[in-house]
Amino acid sequence: MVRHIRIWLLLVLIAAAAGGGYFYYTQRKAVAQTTGESTLQTSTVRRGSLVLSATGSGTLEAGREAVLSFPTSGKVARLEVQVGEQVAGDQVLAELDGQSALEAKVASAKLDLILAEQALADLKTNAAAALANTQITLLDAQKAYDNAKVRVKKDWMTRCTEDTILSLKTTYEKAKIRYEDALHSGGGDDWYLNWVVPAKEQMNKALVNYSYCLKYTDYEIALSQEEVTVAEAALAEEQAAAERLQQNNGIDPTELAKAENTVATARLAHDQAQENLAGAVMRAPFDGTVLSVAGDAGSSVGTEAFITVIDLVHPRVAFSVDETDLDKVKIGAAAEVVFDAIPEGIFSGTVIQLSPSLMSVGGYQVLQGVIQLDQGEDGAGTVPLLEGLNASVEIISGKAEDALLVPVEAVRDLGDGQVGVFVVGEDGQPRLTLVEVGLTDGTFTEIKSGLEVGQVVTTGAVETD
Repeated sequence: MVRHIRIWLLLVLIAAAAGGGYFYYTQRKAVAQTTGESTLQTSTVRRGSLVLSATGSGTLEAGREAVLSFPTSGKVARLEVQVGEQVAGDQVLAELDGQSALEAKVASAKLDLILAEQALADLKTNAAAALANTQITLLDAQKAYDNAKVRVKKDWMTRCTEDTILSLKTTYEKAKIRYEDALHSGGGDDWYLNWVVPAKEQMNKALVNYSYCLKYTDYEIALSQEEVTVAEAALAEEQAAAERLQQNNGIDPTELAKAENTVATARLAHDQAQENLAGAVMRAPFDGTVLSVAGDAGSSVGTEAFITVIDLVHPRVAFSVDETDLDKVKIGAAAEVVFDAIPEGIFSGTVIQLSPSLMSVGGYQVLQGVIQLDQGEDGAGTVPLLEGLNASVEIISGKAEDALLVPVEAVRDLGDGQVGVFVVGEDGQPRLTLVEVGLTDGTFTEIKSGLEVGQVVTTGAVETD
C-alpha cells in the first residue's frame, strides 16, 4: 500500500515539473521572440473609456404617419384644422355633409341583418320538423314510384278483361255481318243511305271499341314508362335529401351555407354602413401634427387622401452606414444623433430596424436601418423637430467605462483560448501574465482581469543600431 502511494506521489511531481517546465519554456520563447537583440518598447496600464462605434448619416422621419380619407364621397361640411397645427388623439378634424342619409343606411342594413339572422335561427330551430317532413315526402315519393310501376304499359297487355274483349269482339262480328247483309241486299233508291251507311257506322264503332280494349297505343306505353322514370328520379332525390338531413341533424348543408352567407353579407353591409357613418367625422388617430390637407370646407371629396397626420413626438431617424462597419451595427444597439440644424444637441436612441440587404448609394455599399429616438429630459420631445432634418449618427456597439486599457500590441494570443501580456518586472525582465480581455477598438484593448493600473507591459521591439 505504501509503495503504491509513493508511486502516485512520484507521478504527481513529474507532471507538475513538466507543466512548470512547459510554462517556463513558453514564456522564455515568447520573450526571446519579442526581445531578441532589440530594445523593448513598453506602455503603462491605465484606466480609460473605450467605445466601439460606427458613424453614418440619417434623416428624421415621423414615428407614425396616418393618411386619412372619408369612406364615401360627399361635400365637406366643416374643416377644423390647417397644415402645421398640433392635434390631439380623437380630435375632430373634418366632417362630411349628409349625416341623416348615412344614418338611414345604417338602420336599413341593421334590419336586413336581423332578418337574415332570424332566417338562420329558424333553419336551425326547425331542424327536427324538417327531418320529419322529409320522411313523409320520402314515403310519398316511394308510393308514387310504386304506383307508376304498377301503371306501366307493355305492348302485350290488353286494356280490358277477356270477357269484355270477347263481348266486344262478338258485337263487332255481328255488326260486320249486318253491314255485309245490308250491302248485298240491294233495292230501292234509299237503300244505301237507310241501310248500308248506318250498318257501316255501327260496324266501325264496334271495331274501335274492340281495338281499344285489345291493346294500348304506343304513345300510352311510352308515357307510362316515362312516368316510371320520373318517379324513380324523384324518389332518388328525396332519398338523397333525407340522407343529407339525417347526417346533419335535420339541417340541409346547402341551405345552411346559403343562410350563413346571407348573414355574413348582411353583417358586412351593416358594418360598412356603420363605418361610413363613423368615418363621415374624421378624427385624429393619435397626438400629432397636420402635414397636409387636400381641400376646404364646402369642397367635394372622394375616398382619396384628405388629411395626413404625422407623429413628431416620437420621431425616428432613417440612417445608413458603410458596409465596413457591419460588425458594429445590430438591433438594440445604442445610438447618438446630432442634427445639422441643431449642432449643440445630442439625441440618444436605439436601433430598432435593419435592412436585410445592402444598398448601393453613390457608388458605396451601405447598410440602412432605423433609430427610435428616446424621450425624456434629453430626448426628442424636448425641442421641436421637423421631418426631413439631416443628421450625423453614431451607432455604439460596445462601451467600457473606467476600464483597464493596454495597447493592442501588448496582447498575445497563446492559443487554446488563452491570452497573455508580458509585464516588465522590477528587474527589467518581461514575464508572461495570463489576462482576460474585453473590448478592443484596434488601438486599445480592455483588460478585465490579470493586470493592475500602473504596471508596465511590453508592446514589441525596435532593432538597435
